[in-house]
Amino acid sequence: MGEGQGRRWFGTDGIRGRVGKVPMTPEFIAAVGAAAGKFFSRTSPRGKVLMARDTRGSGPMLEAALAAGLKSAGLSVELAGVLPSGATAMLVPARGACAGAILSASHNPAADNGIKFCGATGAKLTDEEESQLESVLDWERPPAIGEKTGALDFSCRDWAMEGYRKKLVQAFGEAFSLQGRKVLVDAAHGAAWWTTPEILRGLGAEVEVMSDHPDGRNINEGCGSEHPEGLIAKIRERSGWIGLAHDGDADRLVLVDEKGERVDGDELIAMAALDALERGKLPHKTVVVTVMSNLGLDEAMAKQGGRVVRTPVGDRYVAAAMKEGGFTLGGEQSGHLLFLDASPAGDGLLSSLKIFDLLQRKKETLHRSRAVMKRYPQKLVNLKVRHKPAWETVPPLAAAVREMERFLEKKGRILLRYSGTENLVRLLVEADEEDKISKVQEKLVPILNEQLGE
Repeated sequence: MGEGQGRRWFGTDGIRGRVGKVPMTPEFIAAVGAAAGKFFSRTSPRGKVLMARDTRGSGPMLEAALAAGLKSAGLSVELAGVLPSGATAMLVPARGACAGAILSASHNPAADNGIKFCGATGAKLTDEEESQLESVLDWERPPAIGEKTGALDFSCRDWAMEGYRKKLVQAFGEAFSLQGRKVLVDAAHGAAWWTTPEILRGLGAEVEVMSDHPDGRNINEGCGSEHPEGLIAKIRERSGWIGLAHDGDADRLVLVDEKGERVDGDELIAMAALDALERGKLPHKTVVVTVMSNLGLDEAMAKQGGRVVRTPVGDRYVAAAMKEGGFTLGGEQSGHLLFLDASPAGDGLLSSLKIFDLLQRKKETLHRSRAVMKRYPQKLVNLKVRHKPAWETVPPLAAAVREMERFLEKKGRILLRYSGTENLVRLLVEADEEDKISKVQEKLVPILNEQLGE
């Protein structure tokens, strides 16, 4: 099934919205829980669902509603407390759960919340599975919710923290150490505010933390992977430190190198993929990314005999392509990396440990290592539209795009895609020279506004 096809409520990464409005009301979430309970009961009639959340103030209320819905379908619920979404995915099979449920809106502001499910292996549900779940959703008759509120509690259950730590140690071995590594963590006042610093310290790193005082309202607020400016400024004041920033549910990361320069997901994927290629540990010499990833990644891989497979935007599509092809490494430009040899889902801390391990084996700095990939300049423009026809069916637009593609030749590309949630078209232009990007935008933007604009 194609991207977003056949689903009303589920988007690229679960169900999200503004709290207090459908779908983020206790009644609706209870109904989602009941539908999820029916769906998962097909294979596990008396199964258990592992549930975790981030630090949003709405978390306890929606947690109670979701638990009520799941229990109404005969399932039991185990609450992990505040825990990164990647850690939750790792723990689902370890706890013998039939599914996992994560309450988080990731990098969205605190006024939003969301829910995403994973199956018994910890892998996110497919489009088809989400469609099946929606087919039994009856939100006009939700189950009784009971207690609709809850005290703000930002702790992680001891068993969840210990299970998470053990999974990471298994991935790297008991001898793995970060002794001598200096890391400044921006926790985004989110799910990893305690877990990431504690685990890094347990591995021997010297750690300082910022944005680690959640209050239910400040998650992602001017901090974290979406706003790393403060982290960058602090790293530039230090010598030899690396910055690590998470988003709200800590499934992604942004690293800041020793010179205070941001390192994006494409560069991290290139580093990890080329290192695995050198060691003969990259299955089929292939890495999987989305259509948004930089062409510089393709060039870097091709020079070493590797290749890049691209998917629609969304880590679920990356994961699906990886499983289908037998690949183990993939991710998104945003910093959402997938190492399927170690975890069924993306986890920001696991990804950072993979990079730290690489740096220590090679005895290199992050600033030097990122040079394995030369980035092509990219510019993204969002334009409001009144309708969303396939752009290939709009003759003036299709002709202009083809003309500009011939102009760019093999040293650039044009990507047009609609937003799945807003009336927007996104125009991404990538080329080896900034002037070429400007020329393409000057040609296409007026035509887009004329043919599709409000």
